[in-house]
Amino acid sequence: MSFDMIIRKNIVKTYAALGLYIAIFVFVGLLVDIVRIDAPSLEYGFYMLLSLQVFPLITVLAGLAAVGVIWYSLSRFDAIMLEGDAYELIPESTRLAPLQARIRNAFDDVLMRAGFRVAPRLYLIDAPYMNAFASGWSEENSLVAVTSKLAQTLSDQELKAVLAHELSHIRHGDVRLTMCVGILSNILLLVCNSAVWMFLGNNRSEGAQKARTILLILQFVLPLLTLWLQMFLSRSREYMADAGSAYLMHNPEPLVSALKKISDNYARYDFSQVDTNPTRKAAYIFGDAFSTHPSLENRIRSLYGQ
Repeated sequence: MSFDMIIRKNIVKTYAALGLYIAIFVFVGLLVDIVRIDAPSLEYGFYMLLSLQVFPLITVLAGLAAVGVIWYSLSRFDAIMLEGDAYELIPESTRLAPLQARIRNAFDDVLMRAGFRVAPRLYLIDAPYMNAFASGWSEENSLVAVTSKLAQTLSDQELKAVLAHELSHIRHGDVRLTMCVGILSNILLLVCNSAVWMFLGNNRSEGAQKARTILLILQFVLPLLTLWLQMFLSRSREYMADAGSAYLMHNPEPLVSALKKISDNYARYDFSQVDTNPTRKAAYIFGDAFSTHPSLENRIRSLYGQ
């Protein structure tokens, strides 16, 4: 598959994911409206609301909320993705602390190799775990973040390989997709849970009871849907970014060595209580193999072309 084809495919996936989230918001709104009007049957409730014989107030509000959430997520993605830890921007400057200067120099070297027109913003996160991620809507509006533990532990070549991996995500156009899925998934679950508890009422009609039952079921189905979506998107994109890193470094060894060190760091300690930002878990270079990332063994085999 050509590079241009990969980018076009990721753009299509991004808008499909955004459309899916809006559709779910609207569907939840319709169900709440059916409970609100105490429709005698589910079918009749949908007919009355969709034909506008009864104004679908909650549905309209849900649709507007979905658009508002997407707009807010895209305009404030940096604050959302970086929330939870102390962080600092590493500027293009000649007067930096030793660690910041080392990260900046490695980043600039990989940027030159990748041929970026505009440099993404570079952040250092003060965290005791080793990880990194990229996020943003486009090459012109993106960021790369690495944790202090990762920068302190990796060699220069390993650090460059990790940064090359993250820059490959931006070049492939998949950061916007992961960002949308990570942020909107958590908001969608919150909205669905709120809808259930806000409209438990004493409606006795068959339609209202069925709508309420579907809302209750969605509480269990939507987490599985978002988990599956994150698994599908993240696993395929990680292989592509790994290959991009090996290409920019002209060697898969630095990334393999870095991944082994990051994996060992997570094997030694449980960081689940320390890393409290769920929106960026799918964007990390390394994560739980069951949830969002391929296993370390599979990634190494893929890097070596096995």
